[in-house]
Amino acid sequence: MQQSAVIVCSDVNMLPAACCTLLSVKRNLARACEFLLLGIDLKPNEVAEVESFARLHGITIKVLPYATPDTARQARGRWSAATLARLYMDLQIPENIERLLYLDADVLAVASVDELFTRDLQGKALGAVDDYVMAFPEKAGARQRKIGMSEGGRYFNAGVLLFDWSVCRAKGLFARTREIFEERSHLFENNDQDALNVTFDGDWLVLDPRWNTQTGLLPFVTRPAILHFTGRKKPWQATVPWVHRRVAARYAEDLRNTPWACFCKQPSAAGRVAGFFSHVGKQIGGLTRLARMRAYFSNS
Repeated sequence: MQQSAVIVCSDVNMLPAACCTLLSVKRNLARACEFLLLGIDLKPNEVAEVESFARLHGITIKVLPYATPDTARQARGRWSAATLARLYMDLQIPENIERLLYLDADVLAVASVDELFTRDLQGKALGAVDDYVMAFPEKAGARQRKIGMSEGGRYFNAGVLLFDWSVCRAKGLFARTREIFEERSHLFENNDQDALNVTFDGDWLVLDPRWNTQTGLLPFVTRPAILHFTGRKKPWQATVPWVHRRVAARYAEDLRNTPWACFCKQPSAAGRVAGFFSHVGKQIGGLTRLARMRAYFSNS
């Protein structure tokens, strides 16, 4: 059986959410798997907090130390260390790993994910889900042309990435991605996601949207397995989006009795009402946008 792992990259600011991400996968995975956290510039007491969370929930989380390289500090300009860390994660992944599931820290598994670890990638190094922008061809095309992708291709969201890690390692694909970032970062609006799309351009397997149900896709995806809380408002914030109000309780429960119990901010009664009307307003105000997304992702 191939060795599998799940990895999340996080600095101290997103550490509670990142640990909840890993825990959600453990609860929805029957097979043996390593749970890795690439800890960005973490201090010893912050690593200890991860270990405390893991003991409480009966999960083993291996913290991989990551210090931001000098080149990243100097050359990236507007890109944060947390944003760019995954471009360097190949330097830390254990040699025995063959199948790797990368998840953003604002992701939560809500159904079985075993299928991902047995999925035939058909010779590709990567499986991913279309980014929401693919529902808007003119916008997607403009982005692809700007960053140097081929015409008419597809552009994936990098919040959930399923790697044949043995292929990535053999081909040096992450080293290549770092080179691309160095060459074209001035063209990128979506930081490392753009760089990864250039590297894997035309050479990735399209997965069903249920494996990366971005917030805007939620109304059109049946049986989502992995939720991805795109946008500025997150479930653990007092401004939790209406569509994710139920998930907020899960974060609060998982972080109770941990050093991070205060990470979740509960919205007031007035805030919940305002959130509902904001949700309705967006639905009404964006009918054309919603129709295009429904047309694309309902048929994906």
